[in-house]
Amino acid sequence: MILDKYQKLDNKVSGRSAFKASTKLSLDDQCKALDALKDLLLKADRELKSLWYYVLQRYLRDVHKNRAKPAKAHYTVFIPEKEKPHLEHPIPINKIISEYIDGELTALEAICMPICNIQDADKHHLQGDWELNATWSRPFKRYQLAGIKKEIKNLRGEVIDPDTWTIEDHYKMLGVDDLIKQAIIQK
Repeated sequence: MILDKYQKLDNKVSGRSAFKASTKLSLDDQCKALDALKDLLLKADRELKSLWYYVLQRYLRDVHKNRAKPAKAHYTVFIPEKEKPHLEHPIPINKIISEYIDGELTALEAICMPICNIQDADKHHLQGDWELNATWSRPFKRYQLAGIKKEIKNLRGEVIDPDTWTIEDHYKMLGVDDLIKQAIIQK
């Protein structure tokens, strides 16, 4: 009986449940999807909250990666050719999600947060206290304080200064600063 069922599945031609989008989601649609996941998380029974948190976190990470294509990141710290890169959030993802869930960040702000490729060996500098000690206004200050002294370049190939490069500079680089200002005003 069980085996019969699975043998039928072996012979079945699937395709009714194709969910792959034919076009890339707009920024607005990505924000709506993130807000929908947040609503599911907030309305979920206690037993399901960790599941919805995981789904929201996974979705946000995937959106960050997809929005940074084809470069794979908004910023890069020099990585020798043979070294493995590590995709990192200058403002830790858990802090982003926490402030988003608490209503301090809009979906647009959460989606447009910076991501940076660093050398895999450098990620250990950012563990411990530096996982929690992010500076919202100057996201790369954390790297400097953790002892990472390498040049950081943005998508345009410009070297940024962690002391002066702000989250607003990041939004301007992405061309979303006016949208973010509007979202903050409407909130």
